[in-house]
Amino acid sequence: MNKESSRLRKHINEVFLKYSGLDENTASVKLSSDKWSIKEIFGHLIDSAANNYQRFIRLQETADLRFPGYDYNWVEIVKYNSYPYLQILELWKQYNLLLCHIIENIVDSKLKNTWTTDKGNLSLEFLIIDYIDHLEIHIAQLDERGK
Repeated sequence: MNKESSRLRKHINEVFLKYSGLDENTASVKLSSDKWSIKEIFGHLIDSAANNYQRFIRLQETADLRFPGYDYNWVEIVKYNSYPYLQILELWKQYNLLLCHIIENIVDSKLKNTWTTDKGNLSLEFLIIDYIDHLEIHIAQLDERGK
């Protein structure tokens, strides 16, 4: 999983550098009512990191996990757009650095442990790769905003 951890770490460093210079107003702008602001995109990524932290840890404790998913309404519940941007960005960075550390230290035999969902069983290995793939989708959204 060192390859995946390196891929995640590369994104963390590049994205943090690229977006740390934004001001509060720019980060809060919603291009339309159905599009997230930059703060909300990073907030969603924090929610994703928090949920996957739980999965990455719990799937090392048990071979089969039944754990709830989460929905996009968390962005509205937390109200990321009214939270200070630099604190959101720093939390996103630190949470993901912690996930890198966790990924680097997973015992290979645990990678086949599964999270049972209504869509089937997902291995810890799949979840790690999928987490980074999901992050890449949102990095592309950020980049589309013209930064």
